[in-house]
Amino acid sequence: MNTNVARAFSAAGMLLAATAVGMIDTSGDSSAAVMPRYCGFYDLNPPQGELTGYYYHCGNSFILIKFHWTSGNTGTSCIEPQGQRPFFKDGQHEIINAYYVTTPPNLTGPPEDRRCALSQPRV
Repeated sequence: MNTNVARAFSAAGMLLAATAVGMIDTSGDSSAAVMPRYCGFYDLNPPQGELTGYYYHCGNSFILIKFHWTSGNTGTSCIEPQGQRPFFKDGQHEIINAYYVTTPPNLTGPPEDRRCALSQPRV
């Protein structure tokens, strides 16, 4: 066996073993970047650069969410089925909450290829 291949298998085996016995911490923000912990709004604390949070939609339909800025302003956004919406800082302001609202989002495209429209209702 090639020595480089043997080293790669050895390193991979050690990583798997360390993970299995809990030597590598996979909880916290590092795993949240890979897999959402729950559906809905998720605040990144501490922020990852300008990225401050996400909204994860776990359903199979288009939805409209409303979000609130630290400045007091609000906005809405359409989320596609099983989709997500990242939130970024705007100067010193950031999104502090986002939640589902019952108002249907504006959609565009033919029935077999629906998408979120550029403009959404204000609620």
